[in-house]
Amino acid sequence: MAQRIYWVPHTICYFGCKHCHNDSVMGGIHASRQVIDDVIAHLPGPESPYRLDEVLVGGGESLMRNNEMEHLIGGFRAKYPRGAQATVAERRAAGHVILALQTIGTPLADAAGNPNPKIINYWLDQGVDYFHIASNDMFHEVQRPTFPWETFRANLKQYGEQHGVHFLIYGKSPHRLVPSGRALENLNELEQAGASLLLDEGYCANAWEAAANFLTGTEKEHPDCSEVVIDPHGWVHPCCWYELSPGLFDLTRTDFAAGMAALRNVPFCQALDRGDMMEFAEFAGLDLGNASQIRDQVGDCGACRLFSIALAAQPANDWIRVQPLTPQEIVFYSERVGVPIDLARKTTSPVEMAF
Repeated sequence: MAQRIYWVPHTICYFGCKHCHNDSVMGGIHASRQVIDDVIAHLPGPESPYRLDEVLVGGGESLMRNNEMEHLIGGFRAKYPRGAQATVAERRAAGHVILALQTIGTPLADAAGNPNPKIINYWLDQGVDYFHIASNDMFHEVQRPTFPWETFRANLKQYGEQHGVHFLIYGKSPHRLVPSGRALENLNELEQAGASLLLDEGYCANAWEAAANFLTGTEKEHPDCSEVVIDPHGWVHPCCWYELSPGLFDLTRTDFAAGMAALRNVPFCQALDRGDMMEFAEFAGLDLGNASQIRDQVGDCGACRLFSIALAAQPANDWIRVQPLTPQEIVFYSERVGVPIDLARKTTSPVEMAF
């Protein structure tokens, strides 16, 4: 069984990208050391039915808060020692839990795009297995146009081959903006630059980073394996945590295996596991015709956001964590869906009430 976790302990970043879906800034939110310790304590151990395969720690910029990140890595490796094997593939094959850091990449290099061995080795020595370089896209290049991005990525690849360090280099598709955070504030500008909202039909059911398979993928290989997200407060989400998908249980208080097992019996969680937004809307008490129109206008991610608010307003679902709509979201959904949002609910719409 494989279980992948994307952990976001903070939203601190010095880039301030216009497309940022979680409003990462220098003064972003961050988990306390107590939250970090409690999360690690409740992650699955050897006795758990969940075999933890890999944890990707992101942000924000994961390398922005050295003390807290060092504390997180130290606590994580105290529970899951890194294997002595030479490569990530060998450690993975031997059953060791892999720990990766997601970074823009520039903290690992100088201004000319040359990798800094001292910094890279520092984090490897802390217990990191490899690095996700999540900046191979138009958004980061526009944000820092003077930085030699192509040279930097080529240098990282060469450095990795020469020194046995794994760098996974990728970037965000310009056509997969999610309606959240700073992306909403800059949506018109981003669209004029060639970006667009994520409106793919059935995206949630087919994308590996979406909610689909978050419960039932424990017996599947990546990319169809089970993957969940931990937010800075320690809550577990089926996918993208920042406002879009609901928080399903507090990992600082609940054992991971127990929390996931309980979700298996929750009908709306089963719908999310299938990536079925219309079934999810039905559990939220919405008219399916209108729900489908909403999905077409704002995509699966935007629909999940609105349907989650409607779902959380039901007394039986007051245990889930859903943030109120922000002013930016109200403007966005007003323009895309209408004011008030007409969900043609079977009961009074909490989304209408939010307006």
